[in-house]
Amino acid sequence: MPPPVLRTLRAEEREAVLDLLDEWPLSNGWRGRDFFRRYVELDPHYADDDFWVAEHDGRLAACVQIFPRRLRVRGDAVPVGGIGSVFTSERARGSGVASSLLEAAVDAMRARGMELSLLFASRHAFYGRLGWMLWPRRRPLWLRGERTAAPDRARRIEPFEAARDLDAVIALHERYGAALDGAVLRERAYWLGQLGFAGNPLEDFAVARDAAGRVEAYARGCLLEGIYMVTEVGRAPDAAAALADCVVHLMAPREPDPIAARAARGSAELRRVMVAPAVDDPALGAALAARGVERRSFEERSAMLRVVDAAALARRFGDARAPDESEADWLARLLPPERLCFWPSDRF
Repeated sequence: MPPPVLRTLRAEEREAVLDLLDEWPLSNGWRGRDFFRRYVELDPHYADDDFWVAEHDGRLAACVQIFPRRLRVRGDAVPVGGIGSVFTSERARGSGVASSLLEAAVDAMRARGMELSLLFASRHAFYGRLGWMLWPRRRPLWLRGERTAAPDRARRIEPFEAARDLDAVIALHERYGAALDGAVLRERAYWLGQLGFAGNPLEDFAVARDAAGRVEAYARGCLLEGIYMVTEVGRAPDAAAALADCVVHLMAPREPDPIAARAARGSAELRRVMVAPAVDDPALGAALAARGVERRSFEERSAMLRVVDAAALARRFGDARAPDESEADWLARLLPPERLCFWPSDRF
């Protein structure tokens, strides 16, 4: 049997690669073609040359997609290749084609000046053999209890409306995220596309307004892997209380609740426990505690990083790897796992 041909996607094959991805059994009622179509049609950075495919007997048998992003690391914008849409048809599994596609994708990322690669996966051993390193981090859980207070009635909590609120939210996102390592830098076109693929497919997006009507905080959340996840937050420097009110608003049961219905769970049950973003914000923590929100944590083991161009990364930060230092230890100095704050709303 001849080996598959590895190449990038042709424009006329977009429906064919979505047919392939439609074989992926996804959760929460998604069909693969509908889930992945959003990234093809809405992501302004999408390019057919970023979709690597394996063709066998005239059919697409496997695929890997590169998501070009810029991540904030130590105050700099680092070009990063996200890896997603990794799928092999059942007829081609066990052939090594996925590994070959990933190696081709890494070569392509390096040729395009990308310095790191990021992916989220549970198959740690598989990706580890190919050079990606597990980057575990603590994630908070926010729990609504019997003593959780309602949002301050003097503060207006409203649904986000892009035409009205986007500029203010962009400004909060930039300011709040300025000190966060691992956050995606977003231009306006990306923001507009991301609003279409951040939900799953539904999204809660709440904004808090001050007495003058200005947006001073926001919080986003959606259903991921059957649980409610707060996918992104932002606030003005003196607005921890406002952000806490946004979070409490997301935690409040409601009827109807389309997100809970998609999970086939009751609203009160779904919204009682929320996975929170991996962001260090003591003022927010204190404001949530004052409202009766309990906090626990767990170790998340899904993020994996790979150095794509070590020389370029060392030049960028003026911090070369020591002769007796492992690549993992060197990268941990540049981007400590506990500082990785990749908003789940930017997932790929």
